[in-house]
Amino acid sequence: MATTFNLSVLRNSFLFKEADETVLQAVGKQCETLILGAGETLFDQDTRPNDMYFLADGQIHIVRHYPEGYDVTIATEVPFYVIGELSLLANQPRTGSVVAVSDCDLIRLSHQAVFEICETYPNIARRALSHLGNRLYRFNLWVRESAVSNVGARIASILLLMSDSQNRRLDNVSMTRLARATAMDADVVERLLRQWHDYGAIRLDKQQITILNIETLQTFAG
Repeated sequence: MATTFNLSVLRNSFLFKEADETVLQAVGKQCETLILGAGETLFDQDTRPNDMYFLADGQIHIVRHYPEGYDVTIATEVPFYVIGELSLLANQPRTGSVVAVSDCDLIRLSHQAVFEICETYPNIARRALSHLGNRLYRFNLWVRESAVSNVGARIASILLLMSDSQNRRLDNVSMTRLARATAMDADVVERLLRQWHDYGAIRLDKQQITILNIETLQTFAG
């Protein structure tokens, strides 16, 4: 199965950073190399995880697709980045698509090989668990920070960006999309908009928002 590649790619990944040469050689025998051309997709969002990958050369985009039909590039990654490990370790669908920005060289490690390595080398299994734990911890901190930050300023800024001096009426406004743009729950966004409606700054009618007092909204935006 193995194809010749530089073991330093594995060495520079979080999973094998502390592994000795014997372990790296054993892992290398389980790996395959893969070439991905610019513009090609490595895997799609919501697909089942069968492999994890190590980016040896090139650049990739991680893209999130939303039901409303738009895409957001949430990250751009460079060599030594580990791709798809969270979905693989948690056995959950892919949370985004991975697309090559340039021609890429990758190293592929199958689902079965990952778990065989974790069973054979407990230290690697502990590093994988530690990685998952740290990602969850950082995510929890981010959620707390979002909860206490100025949500109103973010929503007001987005509404101002969506409007102009001639058009103060915004049609087909999705609470879900506003919530994603501000990293808040949709019910929080809707509650705040209704408060502004009662205050007289906007008029809220289903999926239509009319800005009644742009100076007030500018004050909210800071």
